[in-house]
Amino acid sequence: MKSVLISLSAALFAFFITPAQANSLKLDMEPGLWEHSFSMKSESGELEKAMAEAQRQLEGLPAAQRRMMESMLEQQGIRFGGTSSSIRVCLTQQEIDQGMLPQQDGCQQTLEPQGDNRFRFSFQCDTNPPSRGQGEMVLESPRAYRGNAQFTTEVNGRAERMTMQQQGKWLQAECSS
Repeated sequence: MKSVLISLSAALFAFFITPAQANSLKLDMEPGLWEHSFSMKSESGELEKAMAEAQRQLEGLPAAQRRMMESMLEQQGIRFGGTSSSIRVCLTQQEIDQGMLPQQDGCQQTLEPQGDNRFRFSFQCDTNPPSRGQGEMVLESPRAYRGNAQFTTEVNGRAERMTMQQQGKWLQAECSS
C-alpha cells in the first residue's frame, strides 16, 4: 500500500514546476490550503482490490482504534475512500513565486505549456517502487485545476499501468485545516 502511495504522490504533484522552471513559467494559483482529490484505476484491478481490503481492515477495527488511525491520516492531510482520495497541502505565495511547489523526492519532471492555462507533464521517479508517466493539467482559475495522468509503477512485485483523474481546489487562505 505504501508503494502505491509513493507512486500516487509522484503522479499527483508531477505537474508542479521545479525552481529552474520558475523563471520561464507563471502559475496563477492562490496561496493557502489546497485539497488535491484524485481517483485511480489500475489495468489489472489489483489496486482496487488492495484499496478495498485496506478499507475493510480499517472498518473492522474497534471504533476507538479506527478513529485514531483516521485521525493520524487526517493530521497528515490524507483522506481515503476506496479508489478516491484527497491530500491537503499548504502553498505559500513565496513557494508559488519561487516554483517551490510540492514535488516528490527522487523524481525528475518536465512541464510544457500547451496554451494559456494548459500544461503537459511527464515524470520519472527513482523511488521504491520506481514510477514514470505523463499527463495534462488545466488551471481553471487561481483556485481550481483538473487533470489526468497515466503512469506505470510496481504493485505486488509486478509492473502495473494506472490512470488517474485529479482535481484541486483552494480551500482557504489560512493553512490550518
